[in-house]
Amino acid sequence: MEKRNSDKLQNAIQSLENAIRYSRSSEFRELGIEFKNVLISAVVQNFSLTFRVCLQMLRNQLTDRFDATEIERLEPNDLLHWAAKEGLISNVNQWLEYLDCEHLSQSSSIAVRTFEKASAFLNDAEELLRTCSKRTHNERRKVA
Repeated sequence: MEKRNSDKLQNAIQSLENAIRYSRSSEFRELGIEFKNVLISAVVQNFSLTFRVCLQMLRNQLTDRFDATEIERLEPNDLLHWAAKEGLISNVNQWLEYLDCEHLSQSSSIAVRTFEKASAFLNDAEELLRTCSKRTHNERRKVA
């Protein structure tokens, strides 16, 4: 895993974490519905960005081990199954739910579901970052 990819995921995670933290604050609860909707939208957008970066991280990790052309052709749900088989993610069903949320988040009427899943996703995205970083570190040690 290149440092650039790791930094990109770390930045996306941090942005999502900040948006979630604010949405749980007392200030958020005191806001009018219009402002709440704007902030919920910010969480949903950060969720979507972070999820896409996670998928790219998974593709990069799998490309290091398998035929790059085959990995690039995988649909996101197949990519998640491969990642689970390789131990990159621990709960493929949860990640498939995040995939559904990512697709649904583009419809504002369903964005609340994504908003509600964002906290669980944040934990899983952080776990993915740790797993990929650890694997990369171990692979570098083997080469050295």
